[in-house]
Amino acid sequence: MIYLYIKPLSSAMIVAGLIITMTAVEQADAKTTINVGEVTGSADSTHSPLHKKLKKLDNKYTNKQVFRETQSAVVLGNKNKKMISPNAGAAELLATAPGVHIMSENPQNGSGRYNISINGMGVGWWSGNTYRNQISVLFDGIPMNNQITNDGQWNSNQIPILAMIHGVNVIYGPGNPKDRWYDSLGGTINFVPLQPTTKANAKANLSVGSYGSKTASFSLNTGHWYGWSTVLAGGYTSANSFYQSPSNWPQHSWSVYMKTAHPFSNGMFTFGFYYEKSNATHSLTIPVTPIAGYSVNGYGKPGQLLSQQTSGFYYVPSSDLWYKNDIVDSYILYSQQIFDLGGGWTLKNTPWYRHAYRLHQAYFNYGASSYNPEAAEHYAPTNNSFGDRLGANLHSHYNDVDLGGWLSYQQYNTNEELWNPLLGTSQSNPYVYNNVELNTLFSNLYVQDTIKLMNNHLRITPGVALASFYTSMSDLVNPDTKSIYLTATPGAKTNFTRFEPSLGINYKFLKNFSFYANYSETYQNETDLAYGAYLQKIAINPADIPITRAVDYEAGLRYHNNTTNIGINYYHDYLTNLLNGVSGSITQFNASGYNLGNAIYQGVNVYAKWRPMWQLYVYGSANIQHSYYTKDYNNSGVSFNGVRLSGIPHYSFNLSVSYKFRTRYGILEPVLTDQYSGGQSLYNNVTGGPTNQTINAYNIVNLSASYKTFVFNHIIPGAKETDFSVGVYNLLNRKYESDIYLSTGGYNPQEQPSLFAYAGAPLQVFGGVTVKF
Repeated sequence: MIYLYIKPLSSAMIVAGLIITMTAVEQADAKTTINVGEVTGSADSTHSPLHKKLKKLDNKYTNKQVFRETQSAVVLGNKNKKMISPNAGAAELLATAPGVHIMSENPQNGSGRYNISINGMGVGWWSGNTYRNQISVLFDGIPMNNQITNDGQWNSNQIPILAMIHGVNVIYGPGNPKDRWYDSLGGTINFVPLQPTTKANAKANLSVGSYGSKTASFSLNTGHWYGWSTVLAGGYTSANSFYQSPSNWPQHSWSVYMKTAHPFSNGMFTFGFYYEKSNATHSLTIPVTPIAGYSVNGYGKPGQLLSQQTSGFYYVPSSDLWYKNDIVDSYILYSQQIFDLGGGWTLKNTPWYRHAYRLHQAYFNYGASSYNPEAAEHYAPTNNSFGDRLGANLHSHYNDVDLGGWLSYQQYNTNEELWNPLLGTSQSNPYVYNNVELNTLFSNLYVQDTIKLMNNHLRITPGVALASFYTSMSDLVNPDTKSIYLTATPGAKTNFTRFEPSLGINYKFLKNFSFYANYSETYQNETDLAYGAYLQKIAINPADIPITRAVDYEAGLRYHNNTTNIGINYYHDYLTNLLNGVSGSITQFNASGYNLGNAIYQGVNVYAKWRPMWQLYVYGSANIQHSYYTKDYNNSGVSFNGVRLSGIPHYSFNLSVSYKFRTRYGILEPVLTDQYSGGQSLYNNVTGGPTNQTINAYNIVNLSASYKTFVFNHIIPGAKETDFSVGVYNLLNRKYESDIYLSTGGYNPQEQPSLFAYAGAPLQVFGGVTVKF
């Protein structure tokens, strides 16, 4: 029912807003004598009013902005991109930030999906996370997260092509109200794409590498043309797996992005579009040590024992025995209307629409004839969401006031069939199936005031938000087949409203030093698992569904000048009612239940950027963390109180050094990078919680070089610069696990939990060329 009320109402609000906006644009253009169709010499200047207006679209933080922030934040840019391979995706770039850890099941390029955590709080698919949905991910300020799902709220392969990303803003913790979204308990990541500019330019890139990896991308900026400035970018990437297997395990992705802007006398109108599609196959996790019954030919079949020790560290069985294909397909339509109201006031309205589709098609024939009735899967969830964010800002000498709000509605349908043809079931006649619809309406009203005292040396930002979460789950079961239906709960509704106070401080106590601190209290709606989705044997009482609460403390020191930026941050987060699904084996798709626990995440982050001369650049980041449960029990009553959380390195660091050499025909820049991940607590997929066992640490060294030259400018028409690059990644060919946990295979009821793992990528070589026009 809520869908019937909200969809026409919200659509009417958005359409009305656009009509009002276009009317205002026409009136504003009619009142001005400026001919926006002409490009004058002053308009081309970087100091022109047009350039200044378009520059406001670039929301990437500067180091100076981070220095004065009253919340914990970092910015990633081109220097961070040089630390990773040219075929890498969003996750690898994020891993260069302090406190960010990634895990993958097939880490070859941007098509594979990664689990990402910030200070231990995650977003992604890995079951070992205390909670999977603690980070908000934005594209150009637009939310990309599914609002309710427990297993696919955001996939890293939704950003497969980094060439179109100008920079990344990372906010640690909930932060201040104006930057916060519905999943920002652990942080907010904003991927800032290329923006329209006053001058025309273009770029084309091609890179190739080991295991058939290749990426091609382009960007085109029209410059100011008949009153509009437009940027268009896109790319394609593909690769086979590095696994040694009878199968190739291919993966590929492509994405396209467009944004156009029309500045007018007292504001600007923009329209944006982003589309991506990723298709990646991945294999079975492999026993670390040999287990009776596991062979390279299937469970209980004659042949060499299957394990990293016996069949080979990188060996995986054929896709005929175990195969999974993950497809992610989504697009975003959005617009921005910005008005200068005078007197320091600015009004900004941002409506958006997002569609997302996922398909998991899997076949688990490795031991299908024995004990696994869920040997094949067809899982095709779809969600549609739309919303609007309206905010006003006052910039004055003594205050920066932000007030506004956002509303986001989503309809999510999740359907799944599980079967085993060897046991007489099929997709049309499955062992179990699921068909649930969830409607969610989340909203947030906020106000914050940055008070500037002591000649702007002291900034104090009090804020408050009113967060509301409405959720309705409907079981769309067919009564004739209820015996095989996966969800035992016929329906559930919740409605939560909470105040979220916050306070931020930044004190510039010396010319180049600032101290900052931030306190915030925030809330988050639980995922669909709490409403009974996928739980076949547990019926949920809606009155028992809780809401997650987070209390976050951040404090740190920063140093900033023209050559050096250093930040040290301490964080302490106390989260209550964390939901974690419990699954007993690697072949069991859906949780048999879930835990609700409380946990403390605490640690220290450090980063440094140093450029003492134009040739030399040094970047470093580090994290030390001790995060643990204060209260948590599994379904059998086993306590995890005091046990460190899984999937979180106890300490980690990144170090990168680059140096530019001037040559006769250009500039050569080698880059040496060292990435270290310390030990982390092992997750037990059977008990549904962490253990006191520690996974081994690993260290990865990368060496790359780029060469920028202008000698091809007279050969390639219109070329202004040509860049060549080559790199060796995992230079020392270290063997390490990108993901590892305790589990049973699900093929023998008497089997004891053992270590299963995905191997990390071995030594790989990449090369590429970029031409700028």
